Amino acid sequence: MPTALIGFSALTALLLALPLSRLAPPTTKYRVDQTLTQEVDATAAGKGKQSVSFTTQSYLTVSFADSAGGQAMRVVVDSMRGDSATPIPAAVLDSAKGAEFRAFLDRAGKPSPLQPASRTPNAAQVQGLLSDFFPWVRAGIKVGESWADTSANVTADGTDSVTVRRITAYRAAANDTHNSRKAVRVTTDYTSQVAGTQPTPNGPARIEGKGTGKGAYFVSSDGQYLGGNWQLQSALKISGAFAEQPLPVTLTQTTKVTALR
Repeated sequence: MPTALIGFSALTALLLALPLSRLAPPTTKYRVDQTLTQEVDATAAGKGKQSVSFTTQSYLTVSFADSAGGQAMRVVVDSMRGDSATPIPAAVLDSAKGAEFRAFLDRAGKPSPLQPASRTPNAAQVQGLLSDFFPWVRAGIKVGESWADTSANVTADGTDSVTVRRITAYRAAANDTHNSRKAVRVTTDYTSQVAGTQPTPNGPARIEGKGTGKGAYFVSSDGQYLGGNWQLQSALKISGAFAEQPLPVTLTQTTKVTALR
């Protein structure tokens, strides 16, 4: 019976469905703090209730370059570490230093899913920790604007494949000050549907369920992402040969992103 759904951590993406102005500055460093808590009621499999909770901390350098049809985004891992409960081995997190990930912002400003520049086992294991840290931002957001977006995000690594479909509502809630910078605070509310499969020591597992979330992030007048925070919670069912009935799973993820410079 699995005790952690490590491949499933991309529960949300903060996307603004509005036209894009150039992001500024072209290079920024970020710190990403995440906590993931999973509770599995394995009573039907004769193993009672199981829980795991861990935190990770990542430092990233993000740069942009003009490209045909939008901007190319490059993310470099400066460092990554987890607490003693993190199921990803410390050696894997240490070896992630210097790893590159790529995405593309189209003319509307929508970022594509973050992908590793080269397919390596270590990159695949840490990709989920980074997939949702950067939202869709633009210059000139005005307080009172609201919009919605529908997206589908697929994380796949061999037989590990999970699709998260989201409907997200956004609102430019207020002018604010964040880290001594004038900014607009954008709030998000969303619902999601989750479906996919994951390998386990006891055979393949089917995962399905629904999630909800709330968050807020900050955008400067010139379109720089200044960081934000959000919490996601999913009520899932996991089924397979290891249990006669689907097992309830509650997954809670909190993320905080801080722009360092």
